[in-house]
Amino acid sequence: MKNILKKITLLSGAAILSYSCDSVDFGNVNDNPNGPTAAVTSQLLTQAEKTISSIGTNMTGILYTQQITEGQYPGESRYSTLTYSYNDYYVGPIQNLNEIIKLNTDEATMDEAGNYGDNGNQVAVAKLIRAYILQFMTDRWGGLPWSEAFQGIDSPQPKFDTQEELYNTMFAEVEEALDLIDLDANGPDGDILFSGSMDRWVIFANSLKMTLAIRISHVNPTLAKSKFEEVIASGNYIDSNADNIEFPYTSDDASDSPWHDRFKTREDYIVAETMVEALRSNLDPRLFKYAEPARDSVYANPAFPGGIDAAYVGAPDGKVNGNVPDYSFPPAIIIYDDNTYPTPIFTAAQMKLTMAEAALNGWNTGSDAATLFEEGIAASMDYWGVDAADIDDYLASHTTVDIDAIAYEKWIALYMNGPEAWAEWRRLDAPALTPSEFAADPRIPVRHAYSATVESANEENYNAIIAIQGTDDLHTKLWWDIH
Repeated sequence: MKNILKKITLLSGAAILSYSCDSVDFGNVNDNPNGPTAAVTSQLLTQAEKTISSIGTNMTGILYTQQITEGQYPGESRYSTLTYSYNDYYVGPIQNLNEIIKLNTDEATMDEAGNYGDNGNQVAVAKLIRAYILQFMTDRWGGLPWSEAFQGIDSPQPKFDTQEELYNTMFAEVEEALDLIDLDANGPDGDILFSGSMDRWVIFANSLKMTLAIRISHVNPTLAKSKFEEVIASGNYIDSNADNIEFPYTSDDASDSPWHDRFKTREDYIVAETMVEALRSNLDPRLFKYAEPARDSVYANPAFPGGIDAAYVGAPDGKVNGNVPDYSFPPAIIIYDDNTYPTPIFTAAQMKLTMAEAALNGWNTGSDAATLFEEGIAASMDYWGVDAADIDDYLASHTTVDIDAIAYEKWIALYMNGPEAWAEWRRLDAPALTPSEFAADPRIPVRHAYSATVESANEENYNAIIAIQGTDDLHTKLWWDIH
């Protein structure tokens, strides 16, 4: 009886306390007088844009495509990570972008949000970044919660949209953004990528649109051709290195290059033997730009005149390469000398080679495949500082223009852009790469498996997407990867 009375007393007290709290107005006692009381879109945008850098410098694709490998601690080079979580993208940058869109479209908040740039331009930029992040995500995992996501307790277990549905969503996002952009209005504050230049955001939008189009060219060539040719007809695309889209950095520790940070106290990454030998065997002058001379060894069989390539030594992929000075490091200007060295996001080399492939497909590109192929190679070499005479020599000895040649040159040109290199290698199945002999499962991954928590938290929808796209492992091909 005493215990019952005690519980009744406690419940009564709690009820009174709850009622009291509900009925008392504490005014602004909990407001921070030194900070904003509502979300500031410029700050949300800055934080979201930083994800573009983290995607551009993501290591997984670089290691899978054997551009770079690891030193004494190989893991990713051996495909040892079996599951990956996408949660950070959902709760971080995508939520920021969703909030920007909400604040700029809600009549109650759009006037305040307009203090940080034209409402339509802010929404356009948010949609473009959201589509960019989504492509990176779906090209890793395949199907994802999207159309029913971001609804909180109203939809705690959202269905997975298929990758085909997600690509349609991304095309729609890009089109909506292009329609919203007003070149005569103010761009968004907090834009660390283009400082609010909406002309540059149009180029970003069309670069993304071209990339989306070529990615689905094997599974939906009609849609791919239509979207690609829309970009060509607009005339607003990357035509030279002057148009390249790069992520800029500043010299402070919070905003400097991730590559520079990786080499501050450690030397974990070295240029892979696969990349070095491909460049050497083709007498490709990019060898001397992509790598530094090894400090403690030389290559026994140099190929360039005068043996000038002897100091460039690639590391076996996935091996415990404990003595890293025996091998070539990535360019010193990126990893040591300049902590503000920008990260390429979309480049003329990538776009010209993509256009060359489109021309082979019979799409309207405004030029022929051979010309675009040459322009793509030249743009890549010029970007890395290769002398004009060396560019001409290379082009003179590489005149075959077919899909394998384009795939190879794209792999070379996408050096240090792992996500795109991995995606295009999977789509084109070229160049031929030999899986690491040191891997427990000697197959290069073609997707990432979902985190184990996905199945336990959303079992019904998890099972539904697996039934559509296949076994949840590293080796089930994505929707667009049919070759």
